[in-house]
Amino acid sequence: MVDSDGIGRLQREEIQGAPPATSRAELRERRLTESVQLNRYLYLQCQQFEHMLLDSQDLTSLLEILIFNLPRHFSYRVAELWLLDQDGELGELIGGGERFGHYLQVHNDAFVLQELYELEPDIELIDATDSRMFEVLKSEHGIDYALMLPLMESGRLVGSLHLGIQEEGLSFGDAEEDLIAHLAAIVSRSYLAAVQRQQIDNLVRLDPLTRVANKTGFEQDLAREISRARRNNQPITILLMEVDEYAELHDHYGEERSQFVLKRVAQRVASDLRLTDLMARLEQSRLAVLLTGCGETLGQDIAERMREDIEDFAIDDGRGAVLQVTLSIGLVSWEPQHYPAVDMQQLARQIESVADKALEASRAKGGNATTISRLTTLIV
Repeated sequence: MVDSDGIGRLQREEIQGAPPATSRAELRERRLTESVQLNRYLYLQCQQFEHMLLDSQDLTSLLEILIFNLPRHFSYRVAELWLLDQDGELGELIGGGERFGHYLQVHNDAFVLQELYELEPDIELIDATDSRMFEVLKSEHGIDYALMLPLMESGRLVGSLHLGIQEEGLSFGDAEEDLIAHLAAIVSRSYLAAVQRQQIDNLVRLDPLTRVANKTGFEQDLAREISRARRNNQPITILLMEVDEYAELHDHYGEERSQFVLKRVAQRVASDLRLTDLMARLEQSRLAVLLTGCGETLGQDIAERMREDIEDFAIDDGRGAVLQVTLSIGLVSWEPQHYPAVDMQQLARQIESVADKALEASRAKGGNATTISRLTTLIV
């Protein structure tokens, strides 16, 4: 038997190496401290992300931030964005939107977005048991939860941002919900402002005849793609092309028919481009094509294919006449690893100058030719 003194000794005995017991008051204080630290961390993350949105240069860069940067910034697995485009304008506003793949979906039916939410759209956290998980982020594996943020304009749903979350990274209390609601409002405002800016910008940077970029737009595209190529260490190729004997065509057939021919040529060239390539009209009959992720050899193949296609292209002017023209093409490529550059503006000017010399060489040959010119000096 154990006497009462022995029982007392057992009750007072402590396990060697065990931490001291924590009182309920201490436990509440610790949890409060951890919650405050977490909320402060999320607040700072949201604040930093707001600055990223404000610094975005255009609609495309804003979408890159939402789709690619946001998941990394908040340690989510993936982001997916659905946008409403009832008027069919977004496709023209989003340059090279295909680069976002299935992470960007543009819908012309508002019902597709509305059925993701209740009558009054609000932030929702859904799990694998929710049927909506078969619609959002359905191409992703290992996603336990989807955080859905409605993008609103005057009470109207214009988009839906979906964030994929793994269970071990889940933390979603009242304070976090308030921060996320604030973030959703900022994203909505930033998106709508970017669309408005892009609409105004397109009036300035689009050629009204061909509906491709004008010279201003091309220079902006070139600057952006040079920076992207440098960041990703990938080549780019620029093709300058001129419709041969366009002045004679204009004098013989008049302005209306010559412009019709130019428009059809631009459409034909554009049809040969990849989804990530860019095109512009620089002058009366001069076009430019920017081939992303493309080196000299592939660029030459593409240029020759375009030249041969236009040579065989019969243009029906709608009045019983069939017109045919040819192209002179100048080509220059830039590979960041071979020609490192610091001054991006100087690099853009040099690329345009070298391409122009190549084009003039093709015209000097009598037209209907492709000439390659190279950057022969190290750019600093």
